[in-house]
Amino acid sequence: MALVAIAAAIAAWEFRDDAGAPPNYVARDAVLRAAPIRVYRADIARVFVWFFGNDVGFWGAQQRLAASLARRGVDVVGLDLRAWLAAQPRASASTRAEAFRTAMADLMARAERELGDTAVPVVVAGHSVGAEVALWMAADRPPPRLRGVVALSPGARGHLRVTASDLAFGEPTEPGSFAVDSVLRAIRGDVHVALVRGANDRLRRVDSLLMASRPGTRRVVIPLASHSMKRLFIAGPMIEDAVEWAAGIVR
Repeated sequence: MALVAIAAAIAAWEFRDDAGAPPNYVARDAVLRAAPIRVYRADIARVFVWFFGNDVGFWGAQQRLAASLARRGVDVVGLDLRAWLAAQPRASASTRAEAFRTAMADLMARAERELGDTAVPVVVAGHSVGAEVALWMAADRPPPRLRGVVALSPGARGHLRVTASDLAFGEPTEPGSFAVDSVLRAIRGDVHVALVRGANDRLRRVDSLLMASRPGTRRVVIPLASHSMKRLFIAGPMIEDAVEWAAGIVR
């Protein structure tokens, strides 16, 4: 009977797979209002999370996850990575990377000041392409007070672009792309890294390489989940626990 009840609850969630959650906060800072972000503010924040959306944007499941995290005392700023990258002029890989570094540092600092989060632990998170970018940021130019990274469904390689091949689970090899295991090795040793993977994710084969590249990485496997993790009935609480672990919070 317990299994039947769980299956029924999962089925009941299906109709909400693509439903989003409206942000509960509108920034006063004009730069933040103009950026492709959504802000989910906690009543009393213990953690600041910067979340990179995937190759289709900061979409419904990620919005619902952010809203749930806010109820657990986590301020979440979700960046529509696809939209931000699409708005940038064509440039070389090095120019694109430097523009990204500069913009993210500015937006994150503005968001932290706006929310009053200048003293709380910072976690950088993301899904798919966003997970790869989150890991790259943590290795390349970590934000102040970075405590952890939560990477949902990363592949073996990433880049600071969104292309059609990303939607087809392609692994980029162009100049400026990077090996995810290499950036994992470059992240400071005091930063907690959680790798969250759906049990049925077609990219799960890369996990042995990623885990070997950084001992101490926590791997969280979501039962019944695929790459998207859009069914949050099971995935949501497990991802939220991973965020709190990455932030150094022990319940």
